[in-house]
Amino acid sequence: ILVTAARDYGARGIGIDIDPERVREANENVRANKVGDRVQIRQADLFETVLSKSTVITMFLLNDINMKLRPKILGLKPGTRVIGNTFTMEDWQHDDLIRDESKPNCSFNCVAYLWVVPANVAGTWKLPQGELKLEQKFQMLEGTLTLNGKQVRVAGRMRGDEISFSAGGIQYTGKASGLE
Repeated sequence: ILVTAARDYGARGIGIDIDPERVREANENVRANKVGDRVQIRQADLFETVLSKSTVITMFLLNDINMKLRPKILGLKPGTRVIGNTFTMEDWQHDDLIRDESKPNCSFNCVAYLWVVPANVAGTWKLPQGELKLEQKFQMLEGTLTLNGKQVRVAGRMRGDEISFSAGGIQYTGKASGLE
């Protein structure tokens, strides 16, 4: 994935694998595609690797590994994109997916999921319109907005630091700044 991104789109990145044979194969692929100036492949433990400078993470990991890695991913900067091949993050609903339509009835290696790390906006906020109380589960938001002394239900979502929600038939959008 990383070699293709570097070769076709000019991306830069670091690949991590704990298996020395996979690292050797990946480095051969880097050399064959002449992207060594943009791609490094390292043998390391993913759980001990610092990911905080990442803006995009691609994974082809089993669900249980994704779940172990999920807290670390959710601690990354809002807006960090995470792309997973085949395997999900269980109750963290994906923001988008792409299915390889050339493989009808495919159940393996034909779906890519996208998650965008959401800013944490749960809590009580003072808006010009009134008091906004939000509960958050990953990127999904629920709560209430008090307008003219009346509480109206809020439903919305985060995409990185971008917030959108509806309350009382009105759509609100904005950006959560200064949050990490």
